[in-house]
This record gives sequence, C-alpha cells and structure tokens, in this order.
Amino acid sequence: MERLPALALADRARVLPGIPMPGVPALPMPEHVLDAVRHAAGRVRPRQSWGTPELRRAIAEHLGGQSGLAVDPDRELLVTHGAQQGMSVVLRALLATGDEVLVPAPTYFFDGMVRMAGARPVYVPGRPEHGWATDVDGLRGAVTPATRAILLCNPNNPTGHTPSRDELSAVLALASEHGLLVLADESYARYVHSGPGYAPQQLLRGEWPELVTVTSLSKNYAFTQWRIGYVHAPAHLAERVHRAFEWDAINVGDVPQAAACAVLSGPQDWLDVVFASFRQRRDQLCAALDAAGLPVVRPDSGIFVFPDLSVLGRRGRDLEDLLLRAGIPGVAGDAFQGPGTHARLLYGGAEADLAEAGKRLAALAG
Repeated sequence: MERLPALALADRARVLPGIPMPGVPALPMPEHVLDAVRHAAGRVRPRQSWGTPELRRAIAEHLGGQSGLAVDPDRELLVTHGAQQGMSVVLRALLATGDEVLVPAPTYFFDGMVRMAGARPVYVPGRPEHGWATDVDGLRGAVTPATRAILLCNPNNPTGHTPSRDELSAVLALASEHGLLVLADESYARYVHSGPGYAPQQLLRGEWPELVTVTSLSKNYAFTQWRIGYVHAPAHLAERVHRAFEWDAINVGDVPQAAACAVLSGPQDWLDVVFASFRQRRDQLCAALDAAGLPVVRPDSGIFVFPDLSVLGRRGRDLEDLLLRAGIPGVAGDAFQGPGTHARLLYGGAEADLAEAGKRLAALAG
C-alpha cells in the first residue's frame, strides 16, 4: 500500500528550502483550554469507549445551536482519534468485502481506507467548468448491484467546492432510490468563505436517514496535534461503528477530550479573527494565479486552491518535484483521484509568503 500522499510530500519537502504554506492555522491554545487540559491530566477516570459524556453533550449542544439538529449524545455520537480514524472505522464497520463505494472526485485520500475495508472505490469525476460540483448523473450511471455507499467530502478537499442543499438532496434521493449509505467527511465545516454556505448532510436526514458524518474537531478548532473528532450517525449505525472502534482503539484519552470540550464550550473570539482572514488569503493566492495565467476555480471553502498547472508541462510526481524545486509544496491532483496536471496549494501562511509563492508560480509559468 502506498503512503498517504500529503505526508509523503511533507517528508520530501523537509529536505528542500521552501515557502511556509501550512494547511492549518498555528494558534496558541487559550488559557481556558490549557486549564481544562491540566485538570484532566491530574485525574484518572474509568475508560469510556463512546467518549466522555461531557464532550458528547458539548458536541450535541454545538450541533443544535449551529444547525438546529436534535442529537442524542448517548446513542448517536462516537468520539474518535480525529476524522481520519473515524472514517476508517466507519468504512470497516459498515462495508463488506466486494462492496463498491461511489466517490465524487477529486476528493480527499479515502482510497486506502476504502480498500483496507475490503471494498472498491469507484470514482466519478467532476469538472472544473462546473465548479467541481458533484456529478449526480454520473453517480447514477455508476451504480451496480455491488454498490453499497456514496462517500462525500463536504466541503471538498482539495477543490474547496461546498455543495448546496439542492446538490446534497439530489445525492440523497439517489441513495434512497438504491438503498445506499451516504458517508460524509465534513472536516472543513468552519472554513467556508463564500458560495451557498455549508449544509450538514444530517439536516436532510428526513429525506433519507442512512447517513454517517465524520468531523474533525482538531481541524475545525486549530489544534490538530490533539487528533480528535467524532462520528455522527443514527443509533443503529453508530452502534456498529462503536463496536469496530472498541477493537481498533478502545477509547480516546481524557486529555484531548477535555481540550475539545473546552474549545467547543468556551469563547470563540480567538478563532474567529484568524478564520475570517482566510478569505483574504484565498483571494490573494487566486489573484496571483490569475495573473500568472494559471486557471483556478475560486474555492468556496477550505484552506487550499486547486489550480490547473498544465502550462508547466508536468503532471503527478514530476509536477510535485518541479514545484518543490521552486520552494512551493503542492500535492498533485492524481493523489486526489483528479487530473494530474492540477495541484493542491495551501494558503494558510503569511501574506508575505503567499506573495512570494505567487511570484515563483509566475516565474514557472514563464
């Protein structure tokens, strides 16, 4: 099995001088979070494989306040070691050997997780001229007797496309027609800057209830070092995922759960200012790409752009190496099951670093 593409690129980038282009904001933890961590580190509690009641209640209250969702914290929420592990466990719990999973592409690095579950990913490409929107007709044409699920990335990584409610509703209608699970990674919910706005798929569960959502708290609250997320699913599916999780990891530690609980329940001002700045940084990098003659669909969300770099005459690993030699880390599009002539570039760095990246991209484009 191949390595996770982003981590493999990061290892190659370490040996070359380059522009800092992080994918998450580097923020110091506020004092109320550190207080919660210190308190949790000083006590010992029985292990709770679903997650601490305090954190599950905080998640349920957050979902209710943010989206109006009524969530049973005791039966519908499972705390995991980040969204990556959450989705991996979901796939292994709910799929069987030989199942097929329809995946709109480009998309996140789900490939290895689906294959480890014994299933086969079937990619349905979107098109940049359509804003990378989900090709629902393409999904319909890809359904076979072996199809078991549709796997979404909402908002999408790497394109930044954020599906509208109508787009999600069309996907759920297809799932209902064929009795399919709809699995969604919603790790970039907080990173929406424009477009129709983020709509959690669970808002549409009245249209089709067989929905499983995986979310990264550490991504959405800028503390990825804690590796914490959760699975939100109806009780009959959540219980199956919970059993698989117990065999996989038993439980998440109390310290990261305490940090997540404090982040969810405490003040948000320390995050809001930084997240608000991402739209400006997106616009800065997109303007530089436009000026260099490098086509890009302006993303609705995320902390990345996905430009067409065909003019550079490289693709895949060769394109990555060309960018790295220019000091620009970028993952080629084929790693996301998209066109190898594209690359995901991050804009989480300082404005001066983004300006320098723009100059170097222009030089490469000639």
